[in-house]
Amino acid sequence: MLSSFAKINLTLDVGAIRPDGYHEINSVLQTVSLADTLCFTKLAAGIAVSCSTPGIPDGRDNLAYRALSVISDRLPAGICINIEKKIPHAAGLGGGSSNAAAALKGADTLYRIGLHEDEMLAAAAEVGSDVPFFILGGTTLAAGRGERVSSLPPMPVFWVVLVKPAYEVSTAKIYSLYEEKDVELHTPRFVQALQQGDREGMIKAMGNDLEEFTIGLYPELASIKQQFLRLGAARAMVAGSGPTVFGLFESKEKALEAAGNMQGGDVFVCRTVPAKDMGQEVISKRGWVK
Repeated sequence: MLSSFAKINLTLDVGAIRPDGYHEINSVLQTVSLADTLCFTKLAAGIAVSCSTPGIPDGRDNLAYRALSVISDRLPAGICINIEKKIPHAAGLGGGSSNAAAALKGADTLYRIGLHEDEMLAAAAEVGSDVPFFILGGTTLAAGRGERVSSLPPMPVFWVVLVKPAYEVSTAKIYSLYEEKDVELHTPRFVQALQQGDREGMIKAMGNDLEEFTIGLYPELASIKQQFLRLGAARAMVAGSGPTVFGLFESKEKALEAAGNMQGGDVFVCRTVPAKDMGQEVISKRGWVK
């Protein structure tokens, strides 16, 4: 079994459209302890991926299947993955991309293939823009369309409350609404504060260029942000393109208290997870669902 962690964007600076149709981005991403579980078994031949959660595709349409297809020539035999979902679908938390990265790691371990990190990152980039991040995990800087990743010093531990409304948001739709503005970039300021160990500076530097466009379509997300701030969050933001909104808290007690009072969707409590803890098979999910 392998845990497959969710992520939040601590910063997201969106630039111009690239020749390949993607926007140039700079983002600091962070894994959190809300996680799916992937179970791996050997097969005589072929690839099989299954998940019992409604709305999550089996087989070839699943990103975990696509990831295994990229390295199929390195597999000495077949492989089967069953995915137990905890990360909500289409929530801006990277669940599918995380599963794809975990599939690569799990296959490498199961068959002792010996993939180097650069090989795994290259395979991940073929599957999707967010997948390389989940190979590294922890606190990571992502650039390009998201596929160029480098590890950063681990951020201090925060407790994270996630509120996922009952609807889904199209990432492509939000990016299509985005209009580039001449504003100060969040990512360089956050990285500088992180490197200096400036906790307050990190919180102040956080920001998401897509947030105003997601809130423009779903104004109720602004209300969720305000709930978080009234309940003592150090910072509250839309996660990626949404619709999940997260609040950062200094302690587990404050996070649990806030979670018990949040309205607007399904509520999860988790914590930030440094890269060094991602290799553990059993990571405390500390998940509480309202």
